[in-house]
Formats: sequence, C-alpha cells, structure tokens
Amino acid sequence: MIISNNGASGVYPGSTDLAYQQAIDDGADIIDCSVQMTKDGIAFCSNSTDLTSDTTAMPKFMSRSSNVPELQPKSGIFSFDLTWSEIQTLKRKYFYRS
Repeated sequence: MIISNNGASGVYPGSTDLAYQQAIDDGADIIDCSVQMTKDGIAFCSNSTDLTSDTTAMPKFMSRSSNVPELQPKSGIFSFDLTWSEIQTLKRKYFYRS
C-alpha cells in the first residue's frame, strides 16, 4: 500500500491539485492531508492554519493578523479567521527546489 502525505509534494507543492493528481498518477492508494476549517465552516486541505507562508495572504489580509500562542509563537493570518470566498482569492506561493 502506498500512502502519500499532501500528494506528490516532492514534485509539486503539497496540498495542491497538481500534487494530488501526481500522487494518483504515481499509484498512491491513500492521500493523507491536513484539513483546515474556514470561518464559515468549509473544510479544505492545507499544511498549516497560518496562511502567510504558503499564500498571498500578506498584505491583503494583514489587518486580520492575530496571535494564537497555542498554535505558534508569531502572529499569522489563520484559515479560521477567513471565509472560503476570501481564501479563494489567495494565490499559492510556489517554492522551487534547485
């Protein structure tokens, strides 16, 4: 049995449609992903509740930044503070490995 975490994240950024499709094409039997919730109760896959490092949430939602010390030591823009329609306006930051 082949289990993939966040899709084929060694090929494409994890938790993206491209990574999931590549994992399926590579023969993954199970795709494991971290599930986050939006303010309006929509579940979606993302590595982190903090959207600042992987998306264009900054500076667009900078005014919504908050500090949740139980989750991380620094402030962030968290999925549970944004609605699904707001999250859909964000673009994914792609990091390329050399």
